[in-house]
Amino acid sequence: MDFIKTYFTAEKNESLLFILMGVAAIAFSAYALLKWSEPYYKGLAIPLILIGIIQIIVGGSVYFRTDKQTADLEKLYQISTSNFKTQETPRMDTVMKNFSLYKKIEIAFVLIGILLIVFAPSREFWLGVGVGMLLQGAVMLTLDIFAEKRGTVYIEVIRKL
Repeated sequence: MDFIKTYFTAEKNESLLFILMGVAAIAFSAYALLKWSEPYYKGLAIPLILIGIIQIIVGGSVYFRTDKQTADLEKLYQISTSNFKTQETPRMDTVMKNFSLYKKIEIAFVLIGILLIVFAPSREFWLGVGVGMLLQGAVMLTLDIFAEKRGTVYIEVIRKL
């Protein structure tokens, strides 16, 4: 049963990182917009703020539901391993499928960011948008790769039950 606590503790810890990164991105953007009025910072702020909001919402929803979810799954596992497996396998299959979509979106952010940096270096606003998209896309992609690896380990344990 330790595998349940291990998986969800790591998920909760990463969700806290999502929240902190979202808050930091928004705080930096607010500071940059107030301190510097150059078009670059206006462009940079757009993806930092928009993706930062997503990070806070997603991170917050995972963080605040994890303790109850862990307790419910541990209880179900103690009562019936087969019911646990029957319930948790399709949920995790969906979670794992969603990582494929998330990674495509995050890779698109990275690629669009690179394209904007390469093809609009003299247009400060678009250069800022590109840098923001590249940064946020790379951070989110990295975190989701780690989450996907954790999910793979967790679902393999479930399938062996």
